[in-house]
Amino acid sequence: MAGPLVLVLLDRTERLRKGPDDRKLKERELLEALAELGEITPAAAAMKTSLTVDEAQKMLGDLAGKGHLKPRAEEGGVVYSLRGRDRHEPPQAGRPPQALDEPLSERELEVLNLLALGRTNSEVARELFISLGTVKSHTGNIYRKLGAKNRAEALARARALNLIP
Repeated sequence: MAGPLVLVLLDRTERLRKGPDDRKLKERELLEALAELGEITPAAAAMKTSLTVDEAQKMLGDLAGKGHLKPRAEEGGVVYSLRGRDRHEPPQAGRPPQALDEPLSERELEVLNLLALGRTNSEVARELFISLGTVKSHTGNIYRKLGAKNRAEALARARALNLIP
């Protein structure tokens, strides 16, 4: 029982040692490299910044999950690019209207975006600070609302409806 508590305390101590602005500085550094290159992989981000590959991958995934970056699968990994006018994409003032009988909730859209990035249910639970059972409940609702039998069908239907990139 003391093991998880020790890990939490060590993690908190590490975050305090780094300072509250450390993440913002690293994020700014990552975005500057992305702006310079136009698109970036986690490995390239690690070479151009002070981030490790794991840190870059997590930050890029988080930014893509929030809709700030556009992920694109390529052989060997995922390439991220900026969304919006500077990448010749139409501006996204809000989500397009959903052609569903019952629209997805904001939380279901968050879960759906993480699933589209290839996250497992466990990874989604950790990123959103919710239980695995809650993720399964949300995915069940997503499948039902999209009329899908599995994850692949749900993602294909969501892309067709422009709910996810």
